[in-house]
Amino acid sequence: MKSKTIIVSFIALFVLAFALNIVAAADFATIDLVKVNGVELDTGKNYIGQVSNTVPILVEYSASSTLSANEEVEDVSITVYLEGYKEETRTVVDQDVVDEGTSGYRAKFSMKYPSSLDLDELDFDDLTLHVEIDARGYDEAEEEYTLRVSKSLESLQILSVETPQSITAGSSIAVDVVIENNGRERMDDVYVKASIPELGITKRIYVGDMASDNDDDYDNIRDTLNRKVYLTLPRNVMPGTYELEVQAYNYDTTTTAKKAIVVNDVESGILPGTTSQTISAGEEATFNVVLVNPNNRMVVYTITPESTDGIIVNAAESIVTVGAESSKIVKVKVRATDSLEEGTHAFTVNVNSESGSVKSVPFTLIVEDKDSRVSGTADPVVIWTVVLVIVFVVLLIILIVLLTKRPTETEEFGETSYY
Repeated sequence: MKSKTIIVSFIALFVLAFALNIVAAADFATIDLVKVNGVELDTGKNYIGQVSNTVPILVEYSASSTLSANEEVEDVSITVYLEGYKEETRTVVDQDVVDEGTSGYRAKFSMKYPSSLDLDELDFDDLTLHVEIDARGYDEAEEEYTLRVSKSLESLQILSVETPQSITAGSSIAVDVVIENNGRERMDDVYVKASIPELGITKRIYVGDMASDNDDDYDNIRDTLNRKVYLTLPRNVMPGTYELEVQAYNYDTTTTAKKAIVVNDVESGILPGTTSQTISAGEEATFNVVLVNPNNRMVVYTITPESTDGIIVNAAESIVTVGAESSKIVKVKVRATDSLEEGTHAFTVNVNSESGSVKSVPFTLIVEDKDSRVSGTADPVVIWTVVLVIVFVVLLIILIVLLTKRPTETEEFGETSYY
């Protein structure tokens, strides 16, 4: 009897452990959607069109209903591969590439396509795609899909488009483009074209022939090329954001990439006149700010003086319009209050252009006691008197020299004739 009790207890514990293991290893996710090459997959045969070396994949999944609200899932990974080509195509991504949405999770990545597939075999061939989502301590969620594909013989890809960080009106910009032939055959007569449609600017260059990535027959032809296309912006282009469009193409295929570029104003020149003046408390001084507009169009500037304790600064104009390729002087009046202490005081005038750039022009105001300034300043009448005396003395000396100069005796020499 006792042995039977032990056996029953052992079986009960085994069943309980097995049940707990089932609960612990329950599914944590449900695969809701899979897209390959932009095509949403279903249970039938899915034609995903032409593919190249890599295929874009989107996986969306949601948490299983068996998970509690506060249950944390760790070490999530998504694995995809093609049946029969697992070693070549197996792609694993972790939760770093997973974005959490309002209704679930999604991950975007690319799977490498098997290079061992023969072109003839590949055309409309049926392949099985496996999608697995795994997490530590849970059963994996898995789905299988049937793909029908055809291989693109020629397929161009724009790998990168680079432009200068600083672009100004009237400048020439270099558009650096890297393109790749990721198809299975050589491409002839490839061109690259860059354009800014809004400005009506287009430039095309001839790239030449491109080998495929697995082509060993053309030693002097590469499958990846780097080229520069130069675009010259109009001088009167308004600052702002524009769309740069780059196309790589030949007679059989075309690919396009777009990039936003920012065009800035040509940097304006802000020149101070006299940067330092000396006055007494209660007096005013006038400073000049010279605005230089090098652009081929009118520019509007905003003048914003910064007053400090004891110094009141006012610009004669707060909104200033400067014509194309011209300049204008703006007067800034500065008043020292009666209570301003003697010494050197700094203030600034901010100049803001319509493109948003701000420049600060520094000035210095020296405040001295009025009596010391008067005593230390020469009388203008005395100065002019001294100048006139000096001029008179110089003229008198010149006159005396001219009157006392003796004429120089000259001796005539002629020819002597002998008969």
